Amino acid sequence: MLVLKSSSWSLLSLAIFLPLLPSATPSANACAIVDATTQVAIHSSSIPANQQNAVNTAHDGNCLGNAAVGTTTQVGVGSTAPDQINQSDYFVGGGEYNDTGLTSPYIEVTPQTQIDLQVPTYGQ
Repeated sequence: MLVLKSSSWSLLSLAIFLPLLPSATPSANACAIVDATTQVAIHSSSIPANQQNAVNTAHDGNCLGNAAVGTTTQVGVGSTAPDQINQSDYFVGGGEYNDTGLTSPYIEVTPQTQIDLQVPTYGQ
């Protein structure tokens, strides 16, 4: 026979309703810009590849839970050194659409990977 005290029932009753109370289980919101760029050059030239990645980001102070995400992959294979140039521009904000008075923290992540493999015997 299972006997529960009244205090156990109170905690159990409260636990059942927690998922229904958003303020009791806050979610994480942020304004984020993520740009991941990969540039790979495989060539036989003695001149290094021209690999450039320029990422411009901006946000306004009225941003609430918005995100901009981009990925770029450039692969150049041949006997000459390739030109690999990437330009990305991102903006996150709330502007006139966010009239709540609430804002989110701003997070920016822009990793880039550049690989230049000069293989003298490639293409011969």
